[in-house]
Amino acid sequence: MWKKHYLATAAAGLLLATTLIPSGASAAVATKNLQAKYNNVKVLYNGSQVATTIEPFIVDGTTYIPLRMMAGVFNKDITWDGNTYTINVLDKADFNYKTELAVKDAEIARLKNQISSLQDEIDDLENKSSKKSSSSKTSFSKALSNLEDDLNDDYGKYEGLKWSITLDGDEDEIEVEIAIDMKKYGDDFDALSKAKKQKLVKNIIEDVWDEFDADVTGVIYDTYDDEDLHKFYADYDDDIYFDKKKI
Repeated sequence: MWKKHYLATAAAGLLLATTLIPSGASAAVATKNLQAKYNNVKVLYNGSQVATTIEPFIVDGTTYIPLRMMAGVFNKDITWDGNTYTINVLDKADFNYKTELAVKDAEIARLKNQISSLQDEIDDLENKSSKKSSSSKTSFSKALSNLEDDLNDDYGKYEGLKWSITLDGDEDEIEVEIAIDMKKYGDDFDALSKAKKQKLVKNIIEDVWDEFDADVTGVIYDTYDDEDLHKFYADYDDDIYFDKKKI
């Protein structure tokens, strides 16, 4: 390997003085003649040689390299104040970082807009669903009320007695109340056979099933004494039970 050795001149000593003499408020100012050893020193950064116009050298076993060369490697700005003999090292603006940051900011803004748009769609769907549900409930209530009127028209005078039929519930289960005033119709009701009472219940339930796919529960109710006379129930399109016995 090519090598060269020489004694630095007084001028070279002046150039090296600021590097080789410790700096500080109490540091002395001096000039030294030094022996610099040039040994074709190379500086590699991530495997690539760092170019420099000033060759690194070795003094007393310590290798010295140009500060500006390494400032370029580490993306720093270097300034020299000749009046105060001060070297200033400052962070250099990282344009690649700023570009990446701008791209990230744009992506965040895009995602926020997308989230806002999706939230608007969700709100719109919820509003439509709420309106549809409200409309469905209104439609069901109207249909139930119409059926109640029809049942009272068809069975309100069943077997010569005065019956009052009311419906309540939802699309899954409908409650039926068949009311009668036992003070007025008690004797006639008691004289009515169980089969005819069951027939009344069966006809009403089947009419309900013609309109709704719903389970049915209900009572025959005495409005005078405020008590249940008979109870009945049926799962949709299944057996009907009157006082717990299948009809």
